Amino acid sequence: MNIQSLNGLWDYRVSNGKTKKIKVPFSTLAVGCFTVEKTFNLSYNYNKVFIKFDRITYSAKVTLNDKFLGELGPYSEYEFDISDIALKKGNKLKVEVLDLTPEFGPSEGWENYGGIISNVSILYRDGTYIDDVYFHTKLKNNYLDADYVLDFTHCGEVKGTFKVALLFNGKIVDSFTVPVGTLSVTREVLGVNLWSPDHPNLYLLRVDLIYDGKVLDTFIDEVGFREFSCNRHRFLLNGKEVFLQGVCRHEMIGDYGHTVPIKLVKKDLLRIKKEGCNYIRLVHYPHDKSVLKLCDRIGLMTSEEPGLWWSDTSNKSIHDGSIEVLKRTIKRDRNHPSIVFWLCFNECLFTESFLVDSAKVCKQLDPYRLVSGANCMSDEDTLKYYNLCGFDFYTMHPYSAGYERAENSARILHDKPLMFTEWGGFFVYDNPHLIKDFIDKFIFLYNQNSDEGALAGACFWYWREVNDFGRGEPACIDGTLKEALVDKNGKKTLIYDAYFNAYKAVKKSYDDLFSYKLIDKKPIPKKQFICNAKTDIDRLIKTAAMPDIKKLHYSRYRKIVKGPVLRTPLTGLSSVPYALYDGDELLFNGGFTTDKLTLIGATSILKGYPYLGALGEVGANINVYYKDGDVFNYPLKNGEDFTSAFTHIASSRVNPVAKNATKFLEFSYDKNFENYLINRLVVKLPYKKEVSKITITSQKNGYVLLFYGIFAN
Repeated sequence: MNIQSLNGLWDYRVSNGKTKKIKVPFSTLAVGCFTVEKTFNLSYNYNKVFIKFDRITYSAKVTLNDKFLGELGPYSEYEFDISDIALKKGNKLKVEVLDLTPEFGPSEGWENYGGIISNVSILYRDGTYIDDVYFHTKLKNNYLDADYVLDFTHCGEVKGTFKVALLFNGKIVDSFTVPVGTLSVTREVLGVNLWSPDHPNLYLLRVDLIYDGKVLDTFIDEVGFREFSCNRHRFLLNGKEVFLQGVCRHEMIGDYGHTVPIKLVKKDLLRIKKEGCNYIRLVHYPHDKSVLKLCDRIGLMTSEEPGLWWSDTSNKSIHDGSIEVLKRTIKRDRNHPSIVFWLCFNECLFTESFLVDSAKVCKQLDPYRLVSGANCMSDEDTLKYYNLCGFDFYTMHPYSAGYERAENSARILHDKPLMFTEWGGFFVYDNPHLIKDFIDKFIFLYNQNSDEGALAGACFWYWREVNDFGRGEPACIDGTLKEALVDKNGKKTLIYDAYFNAYKAVKKSYDDLFSYKLIDKKPIPKKQFICNAKTDIDRLIKTAAMPDIKKLHYSRYRKIVKGPVLRTPLTGLSSVPYALYDGDELLFNGGFTTDKLTLIGATSILKGYPYLGALGEVGANINVYYKDGDVFNYPLKNGEDFTSAFTHIASSRVNPVAKNATKFLEFSYDKNFENYLINRLVVKLPYKKEVSKITITSQKNGYVLLFYGIFAN
């Protein structure tokens, strides 16, 4: 494929006025209707020729050489096949744009700009070409390895092959060839480099369509391996709990409208990341795709939405228009690792049909991402409709001068994660002290992590001031929407330092809570048996917090916030232990030749020596299965092979000691309540031969055994 840019000088005319020159892309104050025209020659000779519009605002009709090509909606990519219309020379392209009157597109929530706001291109293709390659992943083996899936779509004849290469830092990680017509391929990457804000690792995916020794088309994209999921009250990134600290950012800066120089965008994003944010909400419409590439490379999680703001989604034009934008945006951007969820709307009255339809579109086109909507309706309606349409997490905008609204939402919306997708506003924009108080409350809710109230993330409204002449004081002053962290020129507002310093102070104290002491410094064996079980962290915390079964003088719930989870992961160990509950069985797959096993963990919550359970009582059985069919059984005994995971009981410190195990690691969060032990247990086997798998089976007598990994010596 070859690309010819049509950017540059076009003829521009407002209504029936005089024609002047304008440089595409452009973004101007709305004028109602305008026409832009361009005369161009074809630069290449190909079988198929297309014209592509990356984005316009807000509605347009396109003709080429007096032939109607079609209509354009807002913020979305459109392609038209012009193979039978285009001339070698003297092509006359005409675009008639409406920027105020379309029912869907213009908004009363921000200043509207009309324009051809992104690139216009001519695409030259052979008769057979790549339409799309959808990249998605499944992490496995405790996030050490991954499968990736490529879903191919092509146009034209079913001929030739797809030659695929996946590269990391310029080196080929995987390569293969499949016939054109193949719909989907699953491949494995061992030792995968995960994408996260701390380590935004990107791979380069290249797919060549080759026929008769000639490359007919090439698809190139930057992709990443990451998993973003929910666990009751929390978000998880690559299996680790993460609090989303973010800001809302409009695309517009000053009078640039939607055509902001990329260097200013990059400066904004780097500054947001440097100040400690890990998430940026791109409000309230799809931004230029260059913004997503920056988020991928910088390491900022993000989300996208279709352009709704207090919109009437019962209106067919608005319903259909926003669904179309969602479809086109998801197809355009679903390969970006920085996008962790889709938001179907912003602050719209609930319409059941729209909620169901928008959630369905997201799940159909991208079933591997979370879906929700940015919301300020009642908690009761949110609870009802978010579950009705299948949204993955709750949202709320608790605008208020006090905390009661936020606390009520956290209490009522507790069966899945809750995120404040906006907060702040004119209630706090001139009150640094209130900013800090809100953030302290949010972090309290996050740490509380219970059905009495929990919070998974908070996104401040908003980053940089934009023009808005329709709200009045106190939100708007002299045509500027206040409430932002920086003004139109990027200078700090009154609340900037208060906002970021409050989070930094909380993070510092939170990080300081975690401490550990490595007692047994002998290296862990490198050959690890793989367990694919995933521990429910919420269940683990609730179990650990249960009152002691045997009383000293009284019984009370332990105050558990984090549970026996390693905040600082150690090489080879799962940060979240594999928990063996009553009646359960854990499976570890291997394939190693060994005569010794090393178990890291060998502790128990609820019962466990020296406090609960009889000395020598069997809590579980290890079954070692050899490749040749032999089986070896080893009983795990309380006080001999495992101990309690707690190093304090009630008000007293204790010293859990097991006859056959050694202390490996002690770690703490709040030293008043959460102090834990991890043991190392070496089990000698009767034979030195290949072990195919290991099972650990509960004896159903009240122990909850924990394991952070099993290794072959």
